[in-house]
Amino acid sequence: MAEKPNDPNEIGALWIKTGARGDYMTGTINGQPVVLFKNDRKLAGSNQPDWRVKKPTPKDAVSRGSAESAPPRIPFDDDTIPF
Repeated sequence: MAEKPNDPNEIGALWIKTGARGDYMTGTINGQPVVLFKNDRKLAGSNQPDWRVKKPTPKDAVSRGSAESAPPRIPFDDDTIPF
């Protein structure tokens, strides 16, 4: 079966998912992976956005980030101390 041609006005697609903190959306917009979270800090009557769009962050990169960002440790002993 042949696929339908892409709609020239379509720039991406999103899927609703449910997590521990509620519903969110994932997908791509113009080839960029995105995650959308409901703005739970929106004040009634304000012009704040209803949803926030972010680039996804892999969970393993977050846990490795602190170890990778730390400067390398240089071993030393009595011979390397200049005084």
